[in-house]
Amino acid sequence: MSVQFLTNISEQEFKEFLKDALKETLGEKLGALKEQLPEILDVQQAAQFLKLKLATLYEKTSRKLIPHFKKGNKLYFHLSELQEWINQGKVKTSEEIENEAVTFTLKKAA
Repeated sequence: MSVQFLTNISEQEFKEFLKDALKETLGEKLGALKEQLPEILDVQQAAQFLKLKLATLYEKTSRKLIPHFKKGNKLYFHLSELQEWINQGKVKTSEEIENEAVTFTLKKAA
């Protein structure tokens, strides 16, 4: 397929230019999103961040399934703790499980 541009740059150079421009634009958008969320979240912010209904979030806090703290009658959440809580739910790949099994077997044999 032949593509002609009205510039003196090649198709590959144009693709690289577009790729860089998109990365820059998306990076700025991500940075702005991160700046919008404070380190300490209230219940609404935490529910929105976790994409949970308020009732579900309240249930998880009452059952002590999610990290939170309470001041008076209000619940608060550390953004970093919520991110860590999400990461703890990571499902291991088959390769990771096999590596752990090999490591465990080798330690038992030693």
